[in-house]
Amino acid sequence: MPRGRTAGERGPAWLRWVTRASIVVGLIALSITVWAVGTEPLLEHLRAIGPWFVVLIAIEGTATFCEAGSTYLMTRGPGGPAWRKVCVAQFAGRAVNSVTPGANLGEALKVSLLARECSTQRVVAGVMFTALASGIVAMTIVAAGSLITAIAFPIARSASIVLLIAGAVATVMAGGLAILVRRGMLGSLARTAGRLHVLSAARVARWSARLDDVDARLRGEIRGEHRLAAACLVVVSQLLQRGAVLVTIFATGYTLGVPQLIAILSAGVLLAWISNVVPLGIGVAEGGNFALFAALGAPPSLGVALALAKRVNQIVFAALGFGVLAADRIAERVDRVRVLPELATTTSRHAVML
Repeated sequence: MPRGRTAGERGPAWLRWVTRASIVVGLIALSITVWAVGTEPLLEHLRAIGPWFVVLIAIEGTATFCEAGSTYLMTRGPGGPAWRKVCVAQFAGRAVNSVTPGANLGEALKVSLLARECSTQRVVAGVMFTALASGIVAMTIVAAGSLITAIAFPIARSASIVLLIAGAVATVMAGGLAILVRRGMLGSLARTAGRLHVLSAARVARWSARLDDVDARLRGEIRGEHRLAAACLVVVSQLLQRGAVLVTIFATGYTLGVPQLIAILSAGVLLAWISNVVPLGIGVAEGGNFALFAALGAPPSLGVALALAKRVNQIVFAALGFGVLAADRIAERVDRVRVLPELATTTSRHAVML
C-alpha cells in the first residue's frame, strides 16, 4: 500500500491548483446565482419557511456528515486523512457541487483536499465509492418509488406511463452501474478509450496499475476498508435528503396523498439530476416541478415553491461549506504559527546539547 504523507506535508502542485480553481469557480458561481435569483426572493422564501429552515439545514448537515463518514471509512489506514479533514472536504465539495453546472466539480475538490494526506488512489476510491453508492441508492429509490406508485395507486394514465418509464430506466442504470463497478469501471473505461484511440496505448499502460488499484478498492478487495458500514451511511444520507423534501412540503402548509409523495420523492430525483445542467437548476427545476406536480394532480404552485425553497437551502448550505473551508484554512495557519516557535526552541536545545 502506498505510504501516507505526514499531516503537514504539501501535496503535488496540481492538487493545490485544482483546489484553488475549484474554490474560485465555486465562489463566482455562488455570487452569480445569488445575483440571478435576487436577495429579495431568497429572503421571502426564508420567511415563508420560518423556523423549519433550521431543521432543513440540520438535515442537510447530518446527511453531509454521513457521506463524510462513508469516505472516511473507505480511506482509513496508515497515513489516512483525519476525520476533520474529510468533513471539511465533504462540506466544501458539496458547496461547489451546489452552485456549478454538472454538480461534479466538487468531487475534484474533495480529492485535491484529501490527497495531501495519503495516496491519491485511496482518496479517489473513497470519494468515488461515496458518489457511486449515492447514485445507485438514489436510482434504486427512483425505481422502487416509481414502479410502486404506477402499479399500486390509482393515478392518471399519463402520470403512470411516465413513472413506469422512469422506474425502468432507473433500474437499468442502477444495475448497469453496479455491474460496471464489479468489472472494474476505471480500467474498462481506459481500455475502451485506448481502443477508440481517445487515449494512447502508452498512456493507458502507464495509468493501468493506478486505475486497477482504484477499481480493486471499489470492489472491496483491499483489506481494512469498511464497505458495509460506509454503504449504510450513504443509505442514511439519501433517506435524510428525501426527508428534507417532506419537511419542506410540510413547512409550506400543503398536504399530499401517499402516492403523490412517493412519486415526488422518486421522480423528483430525476428532475434534480436534469436540473444540474445549470447552477442550482435555475428555471429547469421550476418548470420540471410544475409539470410533475400537475401530472400527479398536486398543486403546481407547490412544485415551484419546493424548487425555490430547495434553492434557498442550497445557497445557504453552499455559503456554510465555503465558511467551513475558510475556517479550516485559518486553523491550519494558526497551528503552523504555533508549531514554528516550538520547532525553533527544540532545534536550539539540540544545538546547545551538541
